[in-house]
Amino acid sequence: MLQIPKLDLFLSVNTPHLEQISHALGKDINLIDRHQKKGLRLLLCNMYIQGKNQVVVSRRIQSLGGKKYNPSSIECGVINSSLDRLKEAGYITQVIDNHNRGTITTIKPTDKLIQWFEDTGWSDNGIDKKVGSYIVLREARKQNGSTVYVDFEDTKYSKWLGERVRQYDQLLNGCRIALLNDDEVEDKVFKKFTVQREFIKQKSTHDNMEFAFGGKITSPWTSLSSKLRENITINGEPTIGLDRDVSNLNAMYQVITGAPYPHKDDPYLITVDGVVVPRHIAKSFSFFMQGGKTPKGAAHSVLNFYKRKALEVKNPKEEDVKNYEEYIEFKKNTKPTDTAQAILDKHPKVADHYNKDKAYGDFISCWESDIVFEILMELTKKEIPCLVTDDSFIVPLQYKDLVSDMKDITPYVDRRGIEGALP
Repeated sequence: MLQIPKLDLFLSVNTPHLEQISHALGKDINLIDRHQKKGLRLLLCNMYIQGKNQVVVSRRIQSLGGKKYNPSSIECGVINSSLDRLKEAGYITQVIDNHNRGTITTIKPTDKLIQWFEDTGWSDNGIDKKVGSYIVLREARKQNGSTVYVDFEDTKYSKWLGERVRQYDQLLNGCRIALLNDDEVEDKVFKKFTVQREFIKQKSTHDNMEFAFGGKITSPWTSLSSKLRENITINGEPTIGLDRDVSNLNAMYQVITGAPYPHKDDPYLITVDGVVVPRHIAKSFSFFMQGGKTPKGAAHSVLNFYKRKALEVKNPKEEDVKNYEEYIEFKKNTKPTDTAQAILDKHPKVADHYNKDKAYGDFISCWESDIVFEILMELTKKEIPCLVTDDSFIVPLQYKDLVSDMKDITPYVDRRGIEGALP
């Protein structure tokens, strides 16, 4: 199932005609204030781009961010009033999620609105992206269940990076990126989307560390399941997903030692008292030890991770249930702290970089994100479209060999001037 897209604050009309007819509609549904009309235009742009699909909108009374995240300075109140007027006039359906105290609503255009779009001459060319920033900085913790975005002063590095993300975004927006259904018919075409790199705000006493934590690329396809991503086409061509080998762990080796894991065996092949640790368990311990403070704390995080995926979702995957049951059985005979120690013993060259706290884990994640982006910059120069989800590269089949050769050997490049710095 496709994840429902969130309201995109970067969309705006770019013709006097669309602005005039949007204002006329606003007047018809009793939206008089210019701020309300601006909110109405934003909603209309989102619903036109999504076609007959749903859009998720937050009704929470809070700031929608500064110019970098909300370039049209839309206020949450005008969004809510526009939603209510559109619903009353029969232009949208609106379903409010009671689990979120009525703050989250899912909207969908009715046939009446779709016909209005057609009658009044709306088109993709009439809508622009008004991107405030290709870089996102957010607080490490959510507030009231919502992500909090932070305004920031640009640095030399953020300006350099923002331009390169823009070039990458521009290349992808010039392609036709579609998702096929089971009948190999286009089910969704991604249009007017924005690609960004999202960093996490963490404290540091070192220079040039404003954008050194997290750094994942966000885009409409990052939320798709691995199964759905297999159905993506780019410019009509089938694609293939190529994963970086042991991505997070290899990023540690590439930054700390200058080269990927040097041995031919599986980096996650570890044993405790002669018993082989299931690979998914070893991998989970390695990941959570990157952002934990102690082996015991990492073990607690591993258990919670398995529980959430197997027990705390409506329809857990069969594999997640199996992994949870296997972990519960495994830890009856093997101390979790012994598994954690086995990871450290397996990787002495990077062992000192485990268990340094959450901020350091975000620092390590940024190493991986930086390496991924080095690959994307090189492909962008060659005008080769490549979608990325964490450590996976989705490319047209014709570029399989090229990206396979690049993904695990492209080196880490310190472009912030923070080499050797610790948070």
